[in-house]
Amino acid sequence: MFRPRLRAPAALGGNASNISSRQSAQSALAPLSQLFLASQCRNRSLHRMPISRHDALVGVPNLLSAEGYDLAWTQHMSLMLNRLNQMVTGTDYENRELKNVLIDTARVPSLASIFNHASMAHNTDFFFKMLLPASSSSSTPREIPATLRTAIEDNFGSIETLRREFAAIAQGMFGPGFVWLVKAKGLNQSGRGGDSLRLLTTYLAGSPYPGAHWRRQALDMNTVGVKTAAASPGTEDAQITDAARTWIESQANSARDHNSSLLAASTATGSPVDKRPPGGVDVLPLLCLNTWEHVWLCDYGLGADGQGGKAGFVEAWWNVIDWDAVSDLASLDRPKLKT
Repeated sequence: MFRPRLRAPAALGGNASNISSRQSAQSALAPLSQLFLASQCRNRSLHRMPISRHDALVGVPNLLSAEGYDLAWTQHMSLMLNRLNQMVTGTDYENRELKNVLIDTARVPSLASIFNHASMAHNTDFFFKMLLPASSSSSTPREIPATLRTAIEDNFGSIETLRREFAAIAQGMFGPGFVWLVKAKGLNQSGRGGDSLRLLTTYLAGSPYPGAHWRRQALDMNTVGVKTAAASPGTEDAQITDAARTWIESQANSARDHNSSLLAASTATGSPVDKRPPGGVDVLPLLCLNTWEHVWLCDYGLGADGQGGKAGFVEAWWNVIDWDAVSDLASLDRPKLKT
């Protein structure tokens, strides 16, 4: 059982002095948000900030204060997108959706930075889209649609079990990342609806999409692959650098040839290109829990005394999930009629 949070988000209320402080902080955030939006319009921002469901002056009621929301959404997303734009300007990736960018760059070591920023921005946007906006928030959790409730009970036993699993996985993660509720395709499920729901963990900026999972490589690209001035011709460092460059080029050529053959086969048969790794399972993300410290640390503290911290954040997050949005995204089968 989770203990009370170390300190409640500002949106939850407080005494007169706290309210006054919160109003001052929100007033200070207003011009910052306006300047940010103005700069987005002036700059040639190829990947722009998504439209948020939440009010910057309110935050996410019962979860994040205005200050916490500003850090977790406005500042973080602008940083990810600005850095991504700096890397993809003038390339094919500047006009493509984040999901397509992260899938196409996930298996190319030299494009790891593009993948990290694109995937992080995509995951953050997904997390916030599944949270109730201020206009729909209440002190009690939103009712779960019947079809989704049936699928959860068939796959996890009960709604409470799913909640506990989310909390246990989040607490067990030694490092930041995301916990996903996904709909798996092609897996047997004997429940009434026939839908397979699973929990999936991704660390750092990892992606739940199967097309982004195949990232095995024989060389450590943190130590080789970049030619330095100190690597004189004929030296061991130069030989390692040449070997890494050769490996990168061969991998790029192989991937290009492979994709070309897949595209040709896809064009001939009219079927989409399958970018899954061997044995990969196709999944549809439905719900995302963000466990990065910058999301919860501002409002919940470290939780070193057993109160607040990540556990308190997860407890509060469960009560602000927009289950209608999750159900709409899932497109679950209706329970089969008994005969």
